[in-house]
Amino acid sequence: MNKRFDYIHLLCGGIKQDKSGMWVSTDLSEEDTRFGAPGGKLRVLASALLIGRYPDVMIFTGGGKGFGVPVGMTEERPLIADILRDELLEDGVPIERIILERESSDSYQELQELKKFADQYEGKTVAIMTNRYHLPRIWAMLQMKFPALHQNATIAFLVAEDVLIAEDAARWQTLIDDAYASEWMRKIIEAEENGRQQILDGTYNFR
Repeated sequence: MNKRFDYIHLLCGGIKQDKSGMWVSTDLSEEDTRFGAPGGKLRVLASALLIGRYPDVMIFTGGGKGFGVPVGMTEERPLIADILRDELLEDGVPIERIILERESSDSYQELQELKKFADQYEGKTVAIMTNRYHLPRIWAMLQMKFPALHQNATIAFLVAEDVLIAEDAARWQTLIDDAYASEWMRKIIEAEENGRQQILDGTYNFR
């Protein structure tokens, strides 16, 4: 992949506790759909990979407590920003290259924070990192709610699945193909498409 961005804006996925009790991002699996958006870990891994490859790129990420805490998940948990920071550090991203915000609770609020961030970096390119299934709804949000965003920063997109397959197809291709061929992913994509259409129709419930 040729570098075409100055910053990565990492959108958070779901979070969960692993077997050791540590808070981590979700895997791309049916089991992890109960913790929110699955595949958050792929976003982190793909971001860390690109940060390692391009030493002049910064990463912007964050999140507060988040909305819609699943049944059985404690409210006493770290902020999403801090969970993602720790995962990025574990994957080799230097702390000085991580920019955090601790206010957003969903994708729309993350884009609101991106707008504030982009205003400060005129002429730069910010690449939004998310999952393949999530991208159409994010694109619709940008079109309908943030039409002036491109006046300050150039906005690009990074799809975590594509980044990882390009880097190591032997590890990722089958896992990702199987996930996207599954019934549970079909339901997620259908829900995302419904959300995208609601955004375009003006009926989406923005919080």
